[in-house]
Amino acid sequence: MPTMADAALVGSLGGGTGPFLTLSSAGLNGGSVATLSGGTVYTSDQPFADDPAGTISGGTFLAAGPLAGQPASLNFTNPVTYLSFLWGSPDTYNRLSLTTNIATYAFDVASLNFSVRDGNQAFSQYVQFAATAGETISSVSFANLPAADAFETANFSVTAVPEPATWAMLFVGFGMVGATARYRRRSTKLAIA
Repeated sequence: MPTMADAALVGSLGGGTGPFLTLSSAGLNGGSVATLSGGTVYTSDQPFADDPAGTISGGTFLAAGPLAGQPASLNFTNPVTYLSFLWGSPDTYNRLSLTTNIATYAFDVASLNFSVRDGNQAFSQYVQFAATAGETISSVSFANLPAADAFETANFSVTAVPEPATWAMLFVGFGMVGATARYRRRSTKLAIA
């Protein structure tokens, strides 16, 4: 059985397979998945923030920076084990923090090995983060250091931690399957010659 010492949060390029959550000023899926504080949700390019290149699910994107509000934080209503999103026009000053039940992790375009790091507005990259061994993600924060505009994101996808009731139903279901299989093995047929 893994221990907390085995826990880790792994960040990498990739993801973006959906389904994507809706993004609004309330957060993800109207605040039911995550609530938003700071930053601003836009539906079109701004002089200081461009929508990420590619298809933007729902037509909205989140920007964090001095003019949009910084930092922007998404606080998950229930912990998640996986997070993916589209990172628009990556800049060397973009800073990403993920808080888990064990630690806070910091990422930037260099630590995630982006091929483009100059704010090119024609480039976007999906990133993904997976928690392991009992670690769960409780929030993600977008900022810029030094303060500059902007950190743009869109197309969020998460995997929620199963709730205890879900686990209980799963175990009851497995128990019933096992009991049924055992009962069938015990039953004998009466044969009259």
